[in-house]
Amino acid sequence: MRKKLNSITGKLILTIGSMMLIAGFFFAYVFITQNPEVDIWTVLFYGGFFVAVISVILCLILYYIVTRPLSMLTEGMNKLSMGDMEQRIHIASKDEIGLLAGSFNSMAEELKEYKEKMENWTKSLEDEVQKKTAEIVRAQEQLINAEKLASLGRMAAGVAHELNSPLTGIVTFAYLMIKRMPKENTQDIEDLKVIIDQAERCSRIVRGLLGFSRKTASEKARVNINLLIENTLSMVRNQAKFHNIAFDVDLDKSVPEVTADPNQIQQVFLNLLINSADAMEENGTVKIASRPTEEDGNKFIELEFADTGPGIPEDITGRIFEPFFTTKPAGKGTGLGLSVSYGIIKKHGGQIFLKSGIGGGANFIIRLPATKGGND
Repeated sequence: MRKKLNSITGKLILTIGSMMLIAGFFFAYVFITQNPEVDIWTVLFYGGFFVAVISVILCLILYYIVTRPLSMLTEGMNKLSMGDMEQRIHIASKDEIGLLAGSFNSMAEELKEYKEKMENWTKSLEDEVQKKTAEIVRAQEQLINAEKLASLGRMAAGVAHELNSPLTGIVTFAYLMIKRMPKENTQDIEDLKVIIDQAERCSRIVRGLLGFSRKTASEKARVNINLLIENTLSMVRNQAKFHNIAFDVDLDKSVPEVTADPNQIQQVFLNLLINSADAMEENGTVKIASRPTEEDGNKFIELEFADTGPGIPEDITGRIFEPFFTTKPAGKGTGLGLSVSYGIIKKHGGQIFLKSGIGGGANFIIRLPATKGGND
């Protein structure tokens, strides 16, 4: 009750009531003084009734003009402070309170717009943070792979040189033994051929190790990547491994040239095509596409090699570029193809990564920097 009386409305009501009461007593005194024959109680009754009616009318006017608008403003401010940006006050009067309500609505609208801008900015910032985090994770993975390749490359060079000489001796002396072996000893001859086959397989692994470890000088030149892909396809189409494989080729003629060693890049293409053929069991479709792309103002050529095989399980995607890691059956691969390809692409300042996982086939993306000043 005291709180209501201390408000502006309470003070106005008390003021009006007091003034009406004083004025009533004053007029009653004057009226009785000038008309002594009139009964004082009659004057007080009619005077009190008149004062009460006038007071009620003034209070109603005060309520609709002052009290109610002020209550609406107070309630609106409370809701706005609690985050209700849709809160608006509808007062049609043109007086100071109406102007105050208009200012409140303008302020609420500006606060709403500011809040929306802040929410959009926060969302875009979160998206950017997630994007940069993903880039950092990819960079860390590539750094780890590069460190693995460097350490394994040094080890591989030493092992390869140590194994190459005895393997050459095994193959040579096995051939000499076959020549000296009587033809009727067919079983011994077959056993020697097995020795030769296995020794030659070891030699191939050693050659792969040497190719992986040694830093050969690249003979780089301006290369039309589309033409290099077409030449690679013409090499494999007539091989028995690719007779039942369809090629879906989509090469963008607008791709710029790259500065690269064509022999090394062609080796990467062959590795990917052979892996696709093995994964599809020599029956399926290989999609090859080229397209120009741009990142941070730098132009690149993006190449896509996708097959319809079973894909690569997600739990091993982080290891596919490791040397000697392979999903092929024993004797089918050395596990050096993708690691050598990774090293070649990195040496050319590019990237190679797996885009899709199991169920949708393997989808490798190669990105090479375009030659500056080349045709766009």
